[in-house]
Amino acid sequence: MLKLTELYADYLIMIGKLIKGEMDLETYIKRRGVNPKVKLNEVKSLINMPMMFNLYISKVSIGVRYMIMKAVLDLNNRQIVDISFAMSRTYNSKTTIGDFINDHLDNSTDIKLNKKRTYSIELYYDLSIILDIPFRYIADVGANYKMVGSFDEYEREKIKLYTFEQLINVTLIESKNIIGDGRKVLGVKIKNENYFPFELDLKARVDIRDRYFTIEIHIENESSLDYLKIFKLKSLIKVHCKIYIRNAFLRENKKLIFLVILDNSINPNISYLKDDYLMDNLLLMDDILSKYENSLINKKFF
Repeated sequence: MLKLTELYADYLIMIGKLIKGEMDLETYIKRRGVNPKVKLNEVKSLINMPMMFNLYISKVSIGVRYMIMKAVLDLNNRQIVDISFAMSRTYNSKTTIGDFINDHLDNSTDIKLNKKRTYSIELYYDLSIILDIPFRYIADVGANYKMVGSFDEYEREKIKLYTFEQLINVTLIESKNIIGDGRKVLGVKIKNENYFPFELDLKARVDIRDRYFTIEIHIENESSLDYLKIFKLKSLIKVHCKIYIRNAFLRENKKLIFLVILDNSINPNISYLKDDYLMDNLLLMDDILSKYENSLINKKFF
């Protein structure tokens, strides 16, 4: 867990002022010392406060949004370059990522933007999956806070469709090639095999790291979350697995997240997966609340 130092506390105060309109973006960037080499680790203190986090990320430029999500997901620029290059070779990501951050760091006017480089639409789509935020927040500097339910980045021909079991097998194979701080991110669709009654094909982000990976499934209709069917899906995973349910970033839907641990000697520390989001704990809380409500119904007050 991130230790809230005095310096981080100052950074969070700046974020609060930015959100409330007491500080403009230019002043925030200058006082915080935002540049492409800085790590905005203080944002990890906000990711479990969805309203504040979403307001913050909607107030900043595309380049700062990139840096925020890079910190949340514990990514570095080299990893993003390698991941994006593997996703699409239609653009030269090895020289493009640094230019992209520099060009989008501030909220430039249209006149200034005309003088800057242009980028492949595929880069924007791929970055939205890598950074796990909607396409419009990567492509549109003017995007204001609004819970977005669109998934443009997943509606492309290169997004492959798998059954859940096929995806597990593919990911297990891919994971064998990841060592050290290597990383691979995939955007996929999962065929709905009657596990989620109110969904079509499911959009999912797969994040593969050394000795563990996550399969993060967007659930567009919360009524689709059937715990018994989720446990049936879990039974298809033959190794240690934890299941989390949390809000998606900058979207109005939930995410069902399978954390698959390939080495029982490790305990992955993922900042956006806290124990409160574990499905077992959510079930326990539901059970406690249900018993409490029943006790009130049966209680004799007179």
